[in-house]
Amino acid sequence: MRLSVPSMVGLGFVVVAGPPAAAARARIPEPPGAHVIGPPPGHTGGFGEPTCRICHEGEALNAFGGRVSILGLPDQWVGGARYVLTVALEAPETSAAGFQLSARFAEGPDRGRAAGELVALSPRVTVTSGETGQPYAHHTQDGSRPPDDTGSTWLVEWTAPAAGAPVVFHVAANSGNGDNSPLMDLIYVAERTVLGGGASDRPAGRKAGQDRPTSPTPGG
Repeated sequence: MRLSVPSMVGLGFVVVAGPPAAAARARIPEPPGAHVIGPPPGHTGGFGEPTCRICHEGEALNAFGGRVSILGLPDQWVGGARYVLTVALEAPETSAAGFQLSARFAEGPDRGRAAGELVALSPRVTVTSGETGQPYAHHTQDGSRPPDDTGSTWLVEWTAPAAGAPVVFHVAANSGNGDNSPLMDLIYVAERTVLGGGASDRPAGRKAGQDRPTSPTPGG
């Protein structure tokens, strides 16, 4: 069981030393934990990146038996095929939740570069590029609201590159305690590598036996 640490910012209280005029002029920055509209790019933990734990303080990574998983990935990708992925966070006592996902080549001359394309499949998810052009799928403000207190899920479509090396997926997820502070939140990370594939002889944009959903399931 984790504890919630009351946040003076979250409760609307601000204490500023000095004369009233100085207090009136003081600007109170958004707390680091208030990334309800999405995290800054580059916090998956992959290729030397930090994780969300750089802002969200609390226990060690992957604490208390919780976990984050990437569901829907094949053992070996097919060039140009589309895969519907579910990022699943399992963590008790989750009051707010978020994630960030990347897909990059794991080896070869393109190691660390974006592999394929990530597309949001519901208003709960969006895709943002960092300064290097690397795209990251992550939660939106809608996506920060979990369906219950056991975790959350998000839907992302990944279109595989035409050909190339194995692709490594890095994901970080936050199980927040809802106190509007960066304290006592739990961060979970996972990594999954999918073997490289070749060009497909199927119609472009489709994996055999799988179609892109037109109406993502609730909680996606």
